Formats: sequence, C-alpha cells, structure tokens
Amino acid sequence: MRSVIPLLVASALQAGCLNWVVPAHQATDTPETVQQPVIPRDIFETLNNPTDAHAELCDIDGLHPNFPNDADQITKAFCQDFVQGGSIPQPHSLAELLALLNLDFKDPNGENGQGGNPGFAILGHSSALTARKVSTITPTAFVFTPPPADGSKPSGYVFLAFDPGETFVEVASHDPTLDTVNFYLVLFDKDCTNNGGCKNADVLTQNLVTGWSNLREYESSTALNNTIADCRECHAPDDSQPQMLRMQEIEPPFTHWFSKKTTGGQALFDEFRKVHPAGEDYGPIPGALVDKSDPALMAQMITQAGFGQQPNAFPSAEIEAELAKSASQQPWTNTGTGAASPTWNTIYQAAVAGQFIATPYHDVKVTDPTKVTQMATAYNKWLAGTATELPDLRNVFWDGGLRDMGFAPKSGLSGRELITQMCQQCHQSKLDLTISREKFLTDALDTMTRDEKDVAIQRLQTPVDSRLSMPPALFRTITDAERQLMIDELQK
Repeated sequence: MRSVIPLLVASALQAGCLNWVVPAHQATDTPETVQQPVIPRDIFETLNNPTDAHAELCDIDGLHPNFPNDADQITKAFCQDFVQGGSIPQPHSLAELLALLNLDFKDPNGENGQGGNPGFAILGHSSALTARKVSTITPTAFVFTPPPADGSKPSGYVFLAFDPGETFVEVASHDPTLDTVNFYLVLFDKDCTNNGGCKNADVLTQNLVTGWSNLREYESSTALNNTIADCRECHAPDDSQPQMLRMQEIEPPFTHWFSKKTTGGQALFDEFRKVHPAGEDYGPIPGALVDKSDPALMAQMITQAGFGQQPNAFPSAEIEAELAKSASQQPWTNTGTGAASPTWNTIYQAAVAGQFIATPYHDVKVTDPTKVTQMATAYNKWLAGTATELPDLRNVFWDGGLRDMGFAPKSGLSGRELITQMCQQCHQSKLDLTISREKFLTDALDTMTRDEKDVAIQRLQTPVDSRLSMPPALFRTITDAERQLMIDELQK
C-alpha cells in the first residue's frame, strides 16, 4: 500500500547492499525512452473471488474473543454477518465506505480533524503503489483518524489513501486487541468496469467516487503480498518485524505535501488550482476543506502511533535549504534546476544501492509546466461541457527528473547495479521467502541457479501489460539498452 499509505507513504530499509561506487549524479538526465505506468490487465487474477475473499477476511483466528467487534475497523465493518442479526455492508460510494470506517466528514465546511471530521492531507509526489501516477494534478488524498489531543497513543485508528484513476483504495487499520496495523487493498467495480471499460472521465474526475459495487477487501498477508500491489515490501521490509505506517517526509516543511503554511505547499496548491477550481471536491475531501490540507497533523498521528522514526526519512528542511542556494526560483520553477543538495544526494545514493526504496525527488514539484498547461486546458473544457472526454491527466511528469525520482534508474549503471536499483525493493532476502516472487533475490545473485536466472530473464522480456513483466512499468521505466544490460548480467 501508498504511499503511509499509509501507504502508504513508502520508504523501506532493504537488505543486501552491493559494494560498488555510485556514479556521480547528473541532473536532468532524461531517459531515451519512457514507458507509461501501465497497470496490467491481469494484476489481480491470483486473488480470491469475492466470496472466498470475504471468508478469508473473516476467518476467526482465535485471538479476538469478541470477533469481529474487537478486530481492526475493516474486519469489524465487513464481517458483521458473524454477529447475530448482522449483515455484510454494501457501500456504493467512497462516502459510504468512509462512514463505515468512521472517517466521514461530519461538517464539510468545518475544520481538518475537528468537529467530528477526520484528519486529511494531500501528497503531490509518492513512493507508493501508484507513485508514477501521483503529482500536483492528481495527488494522493489521505484521510485518517485524528490523533488524540492529549498526545497519547491512538487505538483502533484508520488511514485511507485515495488516488484518482484507479478502482481501488488503500487502507491501514489498527487492531486494538493485538496492537498491530493491518494493510488492505479495497477493490470495487463501477458500471463502466464491465461495460466496455472505463474512460478517463469515468475515473479521473469525481465520477470515480460514486456508483460502486462488488467491494473486495484483501489484507496484505494474503495472496496480495505476492503481487505487484504488495503492501509489505514498504510497510514490512523486514518480514520478521511488524508492519509500520510510513511517511518519509515526516518533518517540516513536508516538501511534497500540500499546505498553505509552507512555501512549497503553496506552490503545490498553485499548480493544483490550474486544473481543479476552488470549491471542487477532491476525492474524499469536501471542496470547502481542500485548502486546509495538513501534513503536520498526519505526522503527529503517525508519531503518536509509534512510527515517528522512519527508515530513509527525507529531511525536508535541510534539502530545501541546500537546493535554494543554487536554485533561487524554487519551489515555483522546477525544470532544469538539478540536484544541488548533498543531503539529498546521500540518501539517493543509498536508494540506488538497494538499501532503501526510492528517495523522494529533490524539487518540490515533479511536473512539466507545459504538460500541466495542456492538462489544465483539457480539464477546464470538460468542466465547461465543451469536451466529453479527457486525456490521462496523470501524464504530467518532468521527464528530465524521472531518474532522480527513482522511476528510472541512475544513468551509467552496470547490469548488476541496474538489477539492484530496479528490483531489490521487491526481491530481497528479508522479505517473505515463502512466496514465489522471492525465488529471485537480487542480494543473492551469485547463488541463484541457472533456471532461476532464466526465469528472471524471461520476466524482463515479458510485455509490460502482463503482471509477470519485470520491472513493473507501474513503478519503473527502463530503456532497451538498460534492459539488455540486466539480461547480460543474468546470463553470466
């Protein structure tokens, strides 16, 4: 799951760093070719059908004497058929799901995390499941249980992450009985799902939040953890440790988070408003509240929950200060400025070497202003009713920054180094070694069999619209030359 998300926002300590020197960083090194972040058609085909998924979710483990009412909120809400007189809820909208999770907005004209409202924060650049689709134009919206006012550790809390464009949401739900956090992918259908396929106007606008059916909830300990939608690679990078909430930018000024209280956050809002007019609802967030996005409230909640120490944390203040010395136009202009931040470069090199997942981008914005203008024009025509269809509003990334964002590999790497940066997040020896994905371990290449390496080569040659393609285009883009270098290494 994204990002947290909760997600949730991801960054994971990885094992098996290879001992090689990371080449010097080169700014604005645009990949020769850029693959689109495709979600394969068959991504979820290994998951249980809705009936079996419900049975899996509601399997009584013997650890909850008042099951399901003493379990996490997802289980409690969707396993009420195990309670006398209860039934399985059938939410038909995002608002109805939020109500089931006690995350509904009681006062849409009120305050963030007050007066019965949940807390919320908006993120313009992510390292999570749909990271290559998250920008200032289509940011991730997090909705969460507000932190206890007395500073105590929260219990029974919930985080939900929403991304426009996808028929799923990600949820982190605290089990108050076991004091653990469980991560879920909640899938849903819309009418267009089985009626010729959904178009951009169906899923990249507020049309996405209503007309739901056929909800399925998959916890990260199920077959979900053997798919590219795995939560645990970020939230439990060491399988021997409990899952954790993630927020890489947990310290002010929260570089990639929308906030009216920071200069960077204001710049993100400025670009967001080029597409989304004031007063327009955004995903789960009422229009009158959007401008009150508060990453500090989310950081407070994650810290009080016991996850204040984040692996590969992004020190926003240091990086922004260093970058400002050589790029005074930041954060309003981000094209061609490069990465003049020693602090950022240090954590970036650690990510390239496979010690962590991708480090967030050094600049506040990840977008190409020309692409943003094009998408703003298209969206405004759609709002005005002069256009019936939309382009993919998520295609606004600054191609010259893709390598620094971690979506493309660092230039000049060898085949082995490419395998480490592109694959080690999901294929390394501290993850769950009982699943088939972990037959390929990037930190154990020298001990892999010829058959195992040949399977990896086959995956590298598999079309990107298959769930078996490696690396998944949803997360990474590599050139043909880089792919060949990886294959050459595996052929040794």
